Amino acid sequence: MIENMRLGKACKIKKLSAEESAWADFLISKASLVLSSVVLFAALFQMAAGLKDLEAQEELDFLARDFKAAVDEVGAGNFPEDTEEISYRFDENEVFLASPFRENMEVHVSGEYVHLKAESGGENFSAARPFTFRVLPFNESELRGKLYKRFGKDGSKKAPVSADFKEIIEFLKVSGAEEALLRADEDISIKKEFVYIRGSEGVSAFDYVLVYQ
Repeated sequence: MIENMRLGKACKIKKLSAEESAWADFLISKASLVLSSVVLFAALFQMAAGLKDLEAQEELDFLARDFKAAVDEVGAGNFPEDTEEISYRFDENEVFLASPFRENMEVHVSGEYVHLKAESGGENFSAARPFTFRVLPFNESELRGKLYKRFGKDGSKKAPVSADFKEIIEFLKVSGAEEALLRADEDISIKKEFVYIRGSEGVSAFDYVLVYQ
């Protein structure tokens, strides 16, 4: 009888251990499922954020290309000397209006490139494109003033510069190297202007695209 009681108690203990093991397995499985769900949601959130950032970068790249195209178009055109200024506005572009950084974008222009900087959702974005033609980030008055101060003539048709072509080009390249900060919500003027030089064979001219506000 005592032996039977011992066997019954052993079976009860074994049964309890099996139930506890099953319960532990259930808890582990549930915890694993919760952890997997958390990891999955985190991955999906990260993927969505990554796609959003990628879209914002593509929009900024598009705006940089579009502005470059406008400047290059003026540079490529056979305009007369007295051509009126062409105005460019970022805030009239549908891509800009639909972008997340419409109020947080800076436009930097130098003699070599346009550089857009923007912020969205705590992330910083940047897009730059080189110009095809010679560009100066200031207006005609500044151009004439710089030439007059350096060469004694302003390079206009009535007052051509008497200097070597390469010397003038190098001077203007240095003068236009510094970036000018332009506002995206205001007109940006784009205009082709000519610099006249007097050489041994007479007066000749070469052009620049002026970009300014």
